[in-house]
Amino acid sequence: MPATSKTLILTAAGVVVLGAGGYIGAQAVVGNEVEKALAQTFAQLDDSVSWYASDVTIDKSLFNTTATATIGMEGVENANAQVNLLVDHGIINSPITGTIHPNEQFLSGDIDVDLVATRSAVTGQLTAGSLSGVEFDGTLHDLVVDLDLEDEDVWKVDGQAREIVVNDENDSFRIVSPRFENSSQEASSLIHQRLEIPKIEFLAEGVNVYIDGIELEAESESVGDSQIVNSGGRFKIADIGADGTSMGSLSLDIDAKNWDMSAFQALQEAYTPLEVMRAEYEETGVRGDEQEERELLIQSIERGYDVLIASPSMAFQPLEAHVTLPMLGIDFNPRITADIRFDGEELSKEALYSALWDNRLPLPEQLQASQDRMSTPEAQEYLQNRLSLDIGVTTPPQMVLSLIPMPYALLIDPDFEEQTLTWQDGVLTVNGEEVM
Repeated sequence: MPATSKTLILTAAGVVVLGAGGYIGAQAVVGNEVEKALAQTFAQLDDSVSWYASDVTIDKSLFNTTATATIGMEGVENANAQVNLLVDHGIINSPITGTIHPNEQFLSGDIDVDLVATRSAVTGQLTAGSLSGVEFDGTLHDLVVDLDLEDEDVWKVDGQAREIVVNDENDSFRIVSPRFENSSQEASSLIHQRLEIPKIEFLAEGVNVYIDGIELEAESESVGDSQIVNSGGRFKIADIGADGTSMGSLSLDIDAKNWDMSAFQALQEAYTPLEVMRAEYEETGVRGDEQEERELLIQSIERGYDVLIASPSMAFQPLEAHVTLPMLGIDFNPRITADIRFDGEELSKEALYSALWDNRLPLPEQLQASQDRMSTPEAQEYLQNRLSLDIGVTTPPQMVLSLIPMPYALLIDPDFEEQTLTWQDGVLTVNGEEVM
């Protein structure tokens, strides 16, 4: 064989070997990146305020990677799901398929995963034909969720279902074409959310009630590197009525500042089971585990303190409505403004314990160590004096005024266009006059 032919054959063979080696090497690199990305994603989920990820298993081979994990919502019993994913190692993009199987004590049905990942983005869909409640007769039909993650920084979620139907023995409830959008930017700690529901229909005690044109839009942003969040939002109902007769509309602007969302979530997680224990005691007369109740109460007070020292506030600016009740001859446009603030600067934790502690339980160390602690009434007054409240309400028509029971009716001056109520430094003022 001539030398040139041998050279060509050897060169071709070298190209094939190098190409195959490069492909295999690329597969290995992609596999490493996939494994790293999956581990990071589950870790970030577990570090979030509202979600957790556990039992994470990632198995990487040369051409694909499989991953399983349990994900769930913090503080909600049985609200979790088993995630099973298969990632094919593509050189340019990597298809991701699998299922999300909800806890069968919570929901029945599977969510299918169909995504594509590149070096800079993850896009695709989650879909489910139906998801049904286990402890209630309710079904979500034809769910489609579009996902878009850009540069590991910007998350976009757009989900829509055909309908949600809930039934019980006497009533029914139907939500038509709900749609939810969520966009978050990690760099700016900005989250934008929007919910649209064209129609809700429900039957309650023989009355057909409808609510049309429901819109909720909210935007929140973290303050620096802290868990403190400032947020604002708008809620709107285009029309609400019963048995085909309109009864009016509603819109509301909300502004919330200085909320420690991590502490607020932890407060909910501690207080919810505490309330369940207390409700069972009221119903059965049998006390639960005293030590567990004591620990939950301590956790609730500690997390409540963390929420309050941030000096949270909430304002409705304004709530506007159109109310029509033809059978009563009522047609008016009420307007409500409200501003609620708490002064958390140098807040006494001991006072919070004294105000909220259940005296049936052994005292916490916070109070045992105190030589001169406030009484419960003194502590409650101390907290009330840190609360500020300003409310303004459009004076309703005479027909509505006549329905207000005594002694509250005495506080209303029908000659004023707007009724005002103020609580400041422990003093209640109604329409400019001090009441208490």
